[in-house]
Amino acid sequence: MDCTFCAIVAGKADALVLDETDETLAFAPLDPFSEGHLLVVPKTHHESLFDISENALQAVTAHARHVATRLQRHGFDGVNLLHDSGTAAGQSVGHFHLHVAPRRAGDGLTLWPDNGYESRGTEEDYAAVREALEAEN
Repeated sequence: MDCTFCAIVAGKADALVLDETDETLAFAPLDPFSEGHLLVVPKTHHESLFDISENALQAVTAHARHVATRLQRHGFDGVNLLHDSGTAAGQSVGHFHLHVAPRRAGDGLTLWPDNGYESRGTEEDYAAVREALEAEN
């Protein structure tokens, strides 16, 4: 199998599986960036946000929310829900996945570091975004 996450779903690659539904799987990543960090993936292969079906996306987000809610009830104060689509955004495995990063107050983690990007959210800053969103499909 070429897709690491498909191999995990099929039971042909090792992973610490933490939770599962009929459509999704939640497991620990190889390099977690917070206590309790896990990945939620659809069991069917979808490369990114740009090709995942609405049903599969709904199943993954519902599972991520369910996991986060259960973690909150057991001592975590919040959660970062992260996704990257495409290599330009940092996606390293070509299988749609959400990062569920549980957080504790005062944990000292900074998941949104200052990267030097300068914008104040003005009309001018968002002109290209507005144009893209207003364009015909």
